[in-house]
Amino acid sequence: MTFVIPFPAIDPILFQFGPIAIRWYALAYIAGLLIGWRYMRIMAVQAPIVCRPEDIDDFLVWVMLGVVLGGRLGYVLFYNFDYYAANPAAILQVWRGGMSFHGGFIGVAVM
Repeated sequence: MTFVIPFPAIDPILFQFGPIAIRWYALAYIAGLLIGWRYMRIMAVQAPIVCRPEDIDDFLVWVMLGVVLGGRLGYVLFYNFDYYAANPAAILQVWRGGMSFHGGFIGVAVM
């Protein structure tokens, strides 16, 4: 007899207002950025002082750009490149498709 742990059927949409859907992974991105930002601001005021807290705010803007643009570009390049090469306007349709973690990581590293 083998024991099987059933895969949970979790709806990716937390809640929806008409055409606007709030998804769990969007909240994970937001929580990660906010928690990282707050943690870095706390670290910025502790010795040794290497930057000002205001510098962390500026850095957050670049990190958000890297995550969003890199994540979307990574999804386009790594998962369905043939479709997006034939339909480049679909790249901007973020409600179709998604983002990739490794693309976001590369985007932050490049930014």
